[in-house]
Amino acid sequence: MEVEAANSPEKSSSISMITLVASIAAGVQFGWALQLSLLTPYVQQLGVPHKWAAVVWLCGPISGLLVQPIVGYYSDRCRSRFGRRRPFIAAGAALVAIAVFLIGYAADIGVRSGDSLHKSTKPRAVLVFLW
Repeated sequence: MEVEAANSPEKSSSISMITLVASIAAGVQFGWALQLSLLTPYVQQLGVPHKWAAVVWLCGPISGLLVQPIVGYYSDRCRSRFGRRRPFIAAGAALVAIAVFLIGYAADIGVRSGDSLHKSTKPRAVLVFLW
């Protein structure tokens, strides 16, 4: 036992690498905290009643349930010169960036599309938000 442990070189992590990995995890947790604290008030501002806010929360997991196996199927069969995963990661990152932009401006897009500022429910803004 001791001979095997002495012969196998263990790779130690530097403090800078540990800090880098921890800061990435902290950024992800910060993003989740923002989403958890701001999503329900934002959708209520768009006119979604509080009792329907849970349905909005289900949109992400349901879309993941449908999209992830499809993307995985095509990613496994991809023969791109960039690799099997990179094109899907790049396309996914671009789509997420567009979606975050649209979510942030959903109310403005809804008003431009015909939602009334005087009504509490803004259906076009909700559609932009959920799309």
